[in-house]
Amino acid sequence: MRKHHFKQRVRAAVLLTACTLLAGCPHRVMDDPGPAVTYYRPLGSLQCTGGGKTVAEIEHELRKAGITVNRAACGVDGRMHAMVCGAPDGRIAIFEIPAQQAVSAAALGLKPLATLPDAAETPCQAP
Repeated sequence: MRKHHFKQRVRAAVLLTACTLLAGCPHRVMDDPGPAVTYYRPLGSLQCTGGGKTVAEIEHELRKAGITVNRAACGVDGRMHAMVCGAPDGRIAIFEIPAQQAVSAAALGLKPLATLPDAAETPCQAP
């Protein structure tokens, strides 16, 4: 009976040591992506005719170029547009990307959303 009691104590000590060591190990679930910035790009759609690209198409281009897209949305630039068929309609794609990828984003035609003070997010229209 004493041998059995001794084995239980050894097992308990080993288990306690293992738990203590594991509890001291830092474990990160996800790296902090850091600060993000919001950029936009016109969809290229025109009044009366539509056309242009979708937010999903532009997002795919960005990801293909190695840019991380944290969030994507549809929007309008907030500027006044003459109501003329064939003129731009002001629809934009809005993307939140890591700040360290801003130069790459600018090379792909994205501009800081802050340069459009009256811009607003809108529901995406069906193609």
